[in-house]
Amino acid sequence: MRARPVRTALLTVAALGLLPFAATPAAAHPQPETGGRQHIAVHEGTGPSGPLLAAARLYCFPTGGDHPDPAGACLKLAMANGDYTRVPAEHRACPRIYQPVTVVAHGTWHGRTTAYQHTYPNQCVANAESGDIFNIIPWRD
Repeated sequence: MRARPVRTALLTVAALGLLPFAATPAAAHPQPETGGRQHIAVHEGTGPSGPLLAAARLYCFPTGGDHPDPAGACLKLAMANGDYTRVPAEHRACPRIYQPVTVVAHGTWHGRTTAYQHTYPNQCVANAESGDIFNIIPWRD
């Protein structure tokens, strides 16, 4: 009759010995974030301390947020690998009026933290040079 408790004890020790090799739950190792989450804003003037003209959230892959064209903006950011300085400009004529705006963006792109800030001479130029990513408010004279 002693064989049964000994066998149970041996099985328990063997199972405990294999425990470190057991799979860990997925929650224990967070997966890298896919897509991107951007908060973008347009401020009047030459810095982000100027009055806020507009702000939007842009979510990419899956696409969403309250940006007026999330699919187009996400596609342009994807082609630039999330780097606003590499987004191709839209070629259009803009008035030569100096009403500076400062655009600000921050968030994540495929798990990498992103931040961007740039001052443009006016909203039309900001829209054109950013590939319309910052085109979240109508142009005003």
